[in-house]
Amino acid sequence: MLAAERAEVLRIRKERNVPHEVLERVLHLLDVEESILDLAIGTSTADRDEELEAVGAGDGACEHLAATPRVVTAETPDGCAECLGEGLTWVHLRLCLSCGHVGCCDSSEGKHADAHFRHTAHPVIRSFETGEAWRWCYVDELTG
Repeated sequence: MLAAERAEVLRIRKERNVPHEVLERVLHLLDVEESILDLAIGTSTADRDEELEAVGAGDGACEHLAATPRVVTAETPDGCAECLGEGLTWVHLRLCLSCGHVGCCDSSEGKHADAHFRHTAHPVIRSFETGEAWRWCYVDELTG
């Protein structure tokens, strides 16, 4: 059900008819709900390793989504590199498709995936969550 809800929100975001702030709030709430369910069912990090291949860029995708590799080895498969070092807890994880950096999402306290983009300008991340293979281009603000 969460996957269907997230897909619908991403579809709506693509149409650009709803304010960005509203969609961010809805995605945040979905992240929180999903993290609670993940804790309840005990999702393992080993499951993510089998799903590192992202979906195709699709029609009308930006040049960054089209140019990024489909498979990248995670530098820290056990979680957000910075959160692990700082003792913080993350909500969801994101994988940089340029270098393999694992950072936490914008719903997490550290927002390390976004900070990694601002520091490196690596344009595309993908979800590093079990069952998700969507990608996000920071530059063009597109999902692929």
